Amino acid sequence: WPLPKMFGEEKYGHSLVDIKDPRHLKDCASMSKRLVRLSYDQQIVDLEWRKTYKALLDAEHRNATLSVNAPQKAKDQLKKEIDGLMKYLLELQEQKDMYENEHRTVYSKCDDIKLALKKESDLENLREHMERRTQKNVDPNHAFW
Repeated sequence: WPLPKMFGEEKYGHSLVDIKDPRHLKDCASMSKRLVRLSYDQQIVDLEWRKTYKALLDAEHRNATLSVNAPQKAKDQLKKEIDGLMKYLLELQEQKDMYENEHRTVYSKCDDIKLALKKESDLENLREHMERRTQKNVDPNHAFW
């Protein structure tokens, strides 16, 4: 089960869209499934990014602490390892950004739906208020009714 909203943004693959209007139910169900899948995939990429980043820091530390008398082959190998890790880290960062953009896209669609529903609700409340006010001002036996 998903955690309540009071816990903030979850770090696990279970996030639901909280719109229950029957007109938007199908869209919200598909967006909810998409969010679950995106969160799951994003966690995998995030874990791989952290592992790669740790490996990069380790390789840079080994390079920095390499003795001056070390053979050129060892220096070249470390440089090649650092370059490879940096390239892979940049690819993973692009994937992380892509997943984050997809999350934002889904949440912006949800926000648009919520805004439209709030506008409808506000207009309906205004209509009811104006109708009650008119009923108070106009006699029930008047030709207006």
